[in-house]
Amino acid sequence: MKHILETKTIHASGVCFEKKGVLILGKSGSGKSSLALSLVANGAQLVCDDRVQLQVKNKILMMTKPSSLPSALEVRGLGLIKVPLITEARVDLIIDMGLTSDSRLGGHKMELVGVEIPCVKGQNFYGLSEAIIVWSKYGGFLDL
Repeated sequence: MKHILETKTIHASGVCFEKKGVLILGKSGSGKSSLALSLVANGAQLVCDDRVQLQVKNKILMMTKPSSLPSALEVRGLGLIKVPLITEARVDLIIDMGLTSDSRLGGHKMELVGVEIPCVKGQNFYGLSEAIIVWSKYGGFLDL
């Protein structure tokens, strides 16, 4: 019997930095691509921009680029630009550009396709790109 995995496509962007996947959620114009651009400019690889396919493999949430999308990053006012790409990455962190944090220390989580992932509320988050880079490079979150 063949095991069929559920695939869900959502409006989001995805990057991978230091082998950690970052899924960026938000409405059109919320800053998803701008955050992805900042991360790519600092060494991240793009998985996809504007839409992401999510799939659970061995209890790990994975993201890939839908085949219908170009292999590029859309930058408003500039167009589609070529950037370093990878075909797939696990989702280790979610950034929700539509939510404002109500906690100094974060600790938020979000469930997608049955998998719970740490979530950062990204709206009005000064230094978000830098925070993600430091999180990726130096090991993630400290449990208090």
